[in-house]
Amino acid sequence: MDIRKLIELVKVLRRKCPWDREQTLHSIKNNAIEESYELVEAVEQGDACAIQEEIGDMLFLGFFLATILEEEKGITLDELVSSTVKKYREKHPHVFEHKGLKSQDEVLKFWQHSKKDMFNGISIALPALLAARIIQERASKVGFDWPSHDGPLEKLDEEIGELKSSIGSEQVFEELGDLLFACVNLARHLKIDPEDALRYANKKFISRFRAITNELKKRGKNPEEVSLEEMDKIWNEIKHQDE
Repeated sequence: MDIRKLIELVKVLRRKCPWDREQTLHSIKNNAIEESYELVEAVEQGDACAIQEEIGDMLFLGFFLATILEEEKGITLDELVSSTVKKYREKHPHVFEHKGLKSQDEVLKFWQHSKKDMFNGISIALPALLAARIIQERASKVGFDWPSHDGPLEKLDEEIGELKSSIGSEQVFEELGDLLFACVNLARHLKIDPEDALRYANKKFISRFRAITNELKKRGKNPEEVSLEEMDKIWNEIKHQDE
């Protein structure tokens, strides 16, 4: 393995490719998000070749960003690597300083207590469901949590009632946010990743709606030409077939 070949490739492209040459930290930031999600999709599909490709893309992008960082901010790759190694050595004293952290929970508690603010490091660019889960997990580490899923279930009913009461007012925006936050809390207590659950629901909806349009085509109809009742009837038929 020669990582220097990848670094040299990045430098060549940065010099000679018109598109690569024009990129900045600002212009390329969304690529990092896109590549992360492509890796997530490959992992969920269990495709080893796709996972290899996506990790390679992330490695390339990391070195590409590091090259731009040096050009724009004067921080070299050596400085970046050194600071990263230092950071992760400090985060793992049980490995490098023989601290007695023997379980995953003990490690997580150490990380939590080492933060000046328990919410530091939660990026505003994170998907909101993921951010909500992380926020709740961190609050739970200091005891701010229900002992079982019964509490979040009751809170969910409460938030639905408040949302219903707020419809037609400016308060509805805030109440809907509270309801979504409560849904994430319930998912966390049920040991379900809300991102995974919603992603699955999205895929299921698309699959079923495609089945509706296919069924309507067989009947010589388009979705725009039929009533909601007719589409809903087909939806329920498809739903029963899936169960």
